[in-house]
Amino acid sequence: MIRYDLENATGYHFDAEEEIFESFITGYDSDGNEQRMDCRKTNEKLFTLTYFKKEVLDKYYNDPLKYKVDGFSVRSSFISLKIDNNNETFVAVFLVELATLPHREQLHWKQYNIAPQKGMSYTYYQTMIKGNWVEQPERPDLLFKYMYVKFNKDWQKKFGWKFYKDLASEDEHIFTALHIPTTNNVKAFSEQILSLIKITIDRLNESEIQNGLVLEKGERGITKLEKFLKAKEVEIPDMIIFLRNLYDLRSGLLAHTFSNSNKACKKAMVFFDLKSDNYIKVATAIFIKSIYTISTLEQVLLTDE
Repeated sequence: MIRYDLENATGYHFDAEEEIFESFITGYDSDGNEQRMDCRKTNEKLFTLTYFKKEVLDKYYNDPLKYKVDGFSVRSSFISLKIDNNNETFVAVFLVELATLPHREQLHWKQYNIAPQKGMSYTYYQTMIKGNWVEQPERPDLLFKYMYVKFNKDWQKKFGWKFYKDLASEDEHIFTALHIPTTNNVKAFSEQILSLIKITIDRLNESEIQNGLVLEKGERGITKLEKFLKAKEVEIPDMIIFLRNLYDLRSGLLAHTFSNSNKACKKAMVFFDLKSDNYIKVATAIFIKSIYTISTLEQVLLTDE
């Protein structure tokens, strides 16, 4: 037996590099200065929270083929970070969870670290702390996506066909990346609302909806839906008005500018009270109205009396 050299016994050649634990803002000291703690996992830090701007998630939303973001996590083939994404203006994370990230990802999060906010969402608290699974997310964009999938399944179960046609495999990232924009700029607003239109109005199952209807030449999409509802003895004028105005925004959305919009688009801008400084607010309202659209259809056509 030959004794090994202790100086060379530092690990295997495939061992990971030495772990580095960045520090994040966790509170204030007695003088009112921000207090930071590293994210190394220790028992006293298990329930210590740190907070981040919503923009921290843009990196992951913008690469939907690699990452998936929901109300509770950011995931890919090489990272899985538990987060509370159910808050309107910030993302909350338990400090020690950041230790699971590679150092380069810790640095990404660190640049968006902000002063302590108020606690965590009800959904995250019930699910992650108390162990009571809350099925529905709180945020309008996450709730809409949850309801969209559920509604389509319930519709198919009752009618034998899907209300919204499936996206092509190469377009599935549109749904994965759909979210309320994190920054108040026209490009982010246009991309997300255009995606919302693509998975709703553009994916209406017109071939099934029009069965048995008497249509005029050129009638499509929303008009077919309106006639379908009337055939079911259902009229929801406010919902139809919302959908028409949403669709009429398209010309401005495609151009990422509303300065030279057509007449229909300008009318839709008035309907949504769209201005150059309220894109996040309008996007949130559109997601909420889209939730109402699904819940209304569910109530009048899927709920057994």
